Amino acid sequence: MISFSFLKKALFSPIHFIWFSCFFLIQAISVDAQEIPPGFVFTGGYTFDLAANMQGGLKQGGAFLGNVDLNFEWDTEALHLWKGGHFFVYLLNNHGNSLSELIGDFQIANNIEAESHTRLYEIWYEQNFDFWSILMGQHDLNSVFAVSETGFFFINSSFGIQPDLSSNFPASIFPLATLGTVIQWRLGENFKALHAVYDGDPGTESSNPNSLKWSLSKEDGALFINEFQYEIKKDSLSQSTFKLGFWKHAQKQRIEDENISDSQGIYTISDHVLYRNPTTGGYLSGFTQLGFSLSSQNPVESYFGGGLLYKGISAKRVNDGLGFAIAHAVFSDFYKSNFVNDLKSETVFELSYQRVTNGRWTFQPNFQYILNPGSENGIANALMGLIRFNFSW
Repeated sequence: MISFSFLKKALFSPIHFIWFSCFFLIQAISVDAQEIPPGFVFTGGYTFDLAANMQGGLKQGGAFLGNVDLNFEWDTEALHLWKGGHFFVYLLNNHGNSLSELIGDFQIANNIEAESHTRLYEIWYEQNFDFWSILMGQHDLNSVFAVSETGFFFINSSFGIQPDLSSNFPASIFPLATLGTVIQWRLGENFKALHAVYDGDPGTESSNPNSLKWSLSKEDGALFINEFQYEIKKDSLSQSTFKLGFWKHAQKQRIEDENISDSQGIYTISDHVLYRNPTTGGYLSGFTQLGFSLSSQNPVESYFGGGLLYKGISAKRVNDGLGFAIAHAVFSDFYKSNFVNDLKSETVFELSYQRVTNGRWTFQPNFQYILNPGSENGIANALMGLIRFNFSW
């Protein structure tokens, strides 16, 4: 009999995962879209970065980072089963080196940096009703909460999930998701409310390398998060989006001989289209992120992020984009007390250009300058550069 441990090693080893990815990639390219059964969707992609810390930081040097995504979706209504059902499975593999070990930054310059593991990242079911939906399973919080559509263009981790969330509590985010329940309410065309509860401790990448360990316990506690979204449209196109969120992490901790029952915080995100070019179809958009910890023991006291992005460089390059963004993390007195000298706030400046070819390949040169890398005292300001390649299907 084939044991579960054997299957786990076979399916979740990096070599086998990449082999299966290549197989599915060939199938995805060669199979006509009409041959795919209705109601079933298979997507994926491979991202690889060639990066280097060119100046300052902890030491100069290069790094390679790779990320494989495989997504499988089933729509129950299209499969003639029942109305409103949606299944989702997400397999993930990360491999390569650490860029932040060269820089010494707190906010993590590369948003695909992770330990080298293959994992069952997400597996959940969502049931949609007329004006609300409920989702249950292993789920990435950042796929629906604290998302900036403009910020998603950039590569520093803070523009994807701001550090007042990712660093202040154990969160169900890349690269380790955990069990949760998400309820969404659609109140008209413009307003949406989201509420969720997640397991309070996903574990670590080392202790749960394949995301196959599920644990719900009183010691883990729970994460509660709520977000309210309001969208303004113009000529049926999204013009502005405003988001207000509040989170509470209920896990008992003992810090400096004091029992801490929970921590909490608040954040806001906004996206705006500032200008549309009627000739080329290009547009200029901007985004802001604000976050505040309401508990003194959290590492990040406050955070501000924001930037500008121009998409549609020319009539021939309608999908290309050029953007500049800033991320500023202010550390709490509690966190700074762990260092001999006063730790300064960390600020990141990012400049990025993305070229899209045939809708499948993207090529993205990226530069980041990090002021006061915050993993320890006295780290010199760092200049990082990388080139990101991505192929998706």
